[in-house]
Amino acid sequence: MTSQYYLKCGLLSIPLLFSTFTNASIGDGPRAYLPPPVDSNVFLLYGLTTSGNSVINSGIVTPNLNIEVDLAVIQYTRTMDILGNYTSFTVVQPFGELESSVNFDLASRFDTRQKSQGLGDTQLLLSFGLYNLPPLTLKTYQTYKPTFAVGGLVRLSLPTGEYSSSKQANLGGNRYSLQFGTPITFGFGDSFLDPNLTTLDFVPSVTLFDDNNEPFNADLTGQKPMYKLESHLTHNFNPGLWLSLDALYEYGGETKTDGISQNNKQKSFSAGLTAGIQFSKRLGIKATYGKVLDHNKNGLDGDFVRINMTFTQF
Repeated sequence: MTSQYYLKCGLLSIPLLFSTFTNASIGDGPRAYLPPPVDSNVFLLYGLTTSGNSVINSGIVTPNLNIEVDLAVIQYTRTMDILGNYTSFTVVQPFGELESSVNFDLASRFDTRQKSQGLGDTQLLLSFGLYNLPPLTLKTYQTYKPTFAVGGLVRLSLPTGEYSSSKQANLGGNRYSLQFGTPITFGFGDSFLDPNLTTLDFVPSVTLFDDNNEPFNADLTGQKPMYKLESHLTHNFNPGLWLSLDALYEYGGETKTDGISQNNKQKSFSAGLTAGIQFSKRLGIKATYGKVLDHNKNGLDGDFVRINMTFTQF
């Protein structure tokens, strides 16, 4: 096989912006912020199903609810060289269905199920290189040796999703949120195309929340910042197969309802496994299973499955 073939295979075996549609128990995924070649277009379509006590990307945990979410997500990423710096811009649009039910004893006497259907909140993401993340071309990509690298990310969630104040759980959050993060990567291999490439990723971040002025059964809900640390240990077994061990810790997010603190600071630890397979030079599939392993009484609980298909245009 030609070196050009392995170049393209290697490019696709790296999960470019694997999943920027996040939940506290899901995260962005392994190698989400490695620097792929500039001037690339990446299209993702994936399915996601979750079961637990929180709505995807909401930041809100509702311990007395069982929440089932089934989503399809469309995502587009463009990578660029801006003033000699690697930069990527991503737009994410989820849509699907949510069903919630109350899980305390008296709920069995009543029909407590509620549904929310339609669009979820749109997300806009800007990521960029800060140290050792240059704007690589197709030619320089195959000779660049990954080492220690630091990037930056800014993610804005817009209140565009389906929302009703008469429901305890909705696909939309009815508020803005803004996340700031610093992806940190340690690379071990001769190049990004090394069939035995190993990477260790850390993504510390903080998310700030706008107020919800139409919450369920109240007039105003506010929330303190949410702090997260996401990590992945990923290894290539050949140019078309890689596996990753995933972990995520979350802390904070205490809420106020009509000015009264709810004393519901969250703590949770999640773990998962991701596998990626490349079918052709441009088409690949990735699958993740994750589960919350430990949490306080106000923390996240549940699990999720995510399968996504990626098409890359160089």
